[in-house]
Amino acid sequence: MYSLRILVSSSFTLRIETIGTMPEAVWSSVVDWWSSSPRDSLGLNFIEVSIPDFAQRRAWLRENWTRLGYSVEIEDGVRDALRKVDCLMAQFDSIAAGEDTSDVAIDFSLIELERPLTDFQKSNIRALYKVPSGANFSVPGAGKTLTTLVLWEFFRISRRIEQLLVVCPRSAFEAWESDSALLSRRPRIATFSDQPVSTSTEILYLNYEQLESDLRLLRLVKWLNSRPSMLVIDEAHRIKGGGASIRWRACNQLARHAARVDLLTGTPMPQSQEDLRNLLSLSWPGLPREFFNDSRLRGLKRGGIFVRTTKRELQLPPMKINTVQLPMGRVQRDVYAALKNSFVGQFAMSNAESSYFQSRGKAVMTLIAAATNPGLLMRTISEDAYLGLSWPPKTLTGQERMMSVVRNYAAHEVPEKYQWVTRYVAKASAEGRKVLVWSTFIANLLALRNYLQPYDPALVYGSSSPEERSAELLKFRTSKSCSVLLSNPQTLGEGISLHNECHEAIYVDRSYNAGLYLQSLDRIHRLGLSKSQETNVFILQSEGSIDKRISRRLEDKIQRLGVYLDDEGLAKVSLPDIDEDVLPDSMSGLDEIDLNDIYKHLTENG
Repeated sequence: MYSLRILVSSSFTLRIETIGTMPEAVWSSVVDWWSSSPRDSLGLNFIEVSIPDFAQRRAWLRENWTRLGYSVEIEDGVRDALRKVDCLMAQFDSIAAGEDTSDVAIDFSLIELERPLTDFQKSNIRALYKVPSGANFSVPGAGKTLTTLVLWEFFRISRRIEQLLVVCPRSAFEAWESDSALLSRRPRIATFSDQPVSTSTEILYLNYEQLESDLRLLRLVKWLNSRPSMLVIDEAHRIKGGGASIRWRACNQLARHAARVDLLTGTPMPQSQEDLRNLLSLSWPGLPREFFNDSRLRGLKRGGIFVRTTKRELQLPPMKINTVQLPMGRVQRDVYAALKNSFVGQFAMSNAESSYFQSRGKAVMTLIAAATNPGLLMRTISEDAYLGLSWPPKTLTGQERMMSVVRNYAAHEVPEKYQWVTRYVAKASAEGRKVLVWSTFIANLLALRNYLQPYDPALVYGSSSPEERSAELLKFRTSKSCSVLLSNPQTLGEGISLHNECHEAIYVDRSYNAGLYLQSLDRIHRLGLSKSQETNVFILQSEGSIDKRISRRLEDKIQRLGVYLDDEGLAKVSLPDIDEDVLPDSMSGLDEIDLNDIYKHLTENG
């Protein structure tokens, strides 16, 4: 008879080990089921399994072990650990079902603020105070930072939590510092660095890049363990990729050592339910990832597992999103048609090929670039200028002739999108209005800067230094000669407010990343706008190109996000009105459905 022993290995893991000898084939069946890396475990006589994962998959012992007549010894500590997981599962479902309808008595007068809380912020604090871990999915501009700081202060007053660790983009540092200064009792705040953290520090914040160092991660774990701590993951959609992401794994390790975890993001599932599943696995680290199945996620309601303040509740004036259809020039149409024919074979290859997404992703970004300006395809300014793509595709028919056309594209015609942007900015500048222009590609921004020189453009992109970024933003905000800001959603889509200076935005192109699109929209549509303020957004689409396909897929993703967040308005303020012609004097994010839809585009005529 073959036997296994299961015992507690650490506060987070169990160990499954053999008792006596066991044939390799039998042990392999155990390893294949329980080990995250079966190949590395075959030479050992034990496996380490996280307690939540074991709890979710423990039925295997009955169905595939004891039913065969094999035995298993389970230590008492294991049963205690599993009971805790079961209790946590029941607690999650109870909160999700809204079974706790009691109101939390919070005396907001205990915390004096230089800026008073709104009613919806107070409501969110009451709801978050009741749950063991929180998630604030309010739209940008709803005051998630201040809400979280006040929540932490109440936990600190009640002596449940003492410290606050904030992981956020570098662009959010200013917000955490300025909002901390609104508290009447000024907390001791510090930026995490390679220097020792002062023992008096109460709020410690760092950017996501710092999580990639094992040494820094160990120091952060030690700091979390020094006193009861709250972990906040700000702009949490940045690590929605789950276990494949180094930063997600680092946050998961930090979450295991925190007394409480709070997620902050307005777009928790910009692509699919997988995004939300990965994020909830961080805020509820004691639960297995498989616990967050689609059915359970669909049943979540605001005010339970998460809070969300919508744009309607902010009572913002409506934002009008307009689609502008533009014809491609003759040369551009020829280049685009050649690319479509060239890429059909790539999209027909087997999903099992390792280069599946990489190869098709490059093809997709090439199509998006060509739909704006084929001349971009010869640019090699920097890796992020053209996202590391190379030109021409090896499979392109008539390669030498096409290279010549692309290389000299600027001599043949000016892209229609550039002409439209130039006309629009000229009119806006003459009328004293400022315009924000978005493009995924740095090369587009650099080219547009040349076309828009009469309007003294400001430019912010990934290679801009912090000093250059600040100077360019100040120029856009204050200089009367600067009528336009050029940027990409990857760089300026978060952590910045431009709604006081700018009320018009143009998307020269968009990727399939719904999160970046939604975040970028909110740079000019935020709390603080007057009721009469008009906000206009223009989305440029080249006729017969991938632009229209992208628009449809973004609509689908945003509609799905709205359903899961119990927020019908999310789609209404984010999707264009395609029925109006408003032409005045105006790679990310790919999933399997996107790729299948692109294949249809490549094989259709016209």
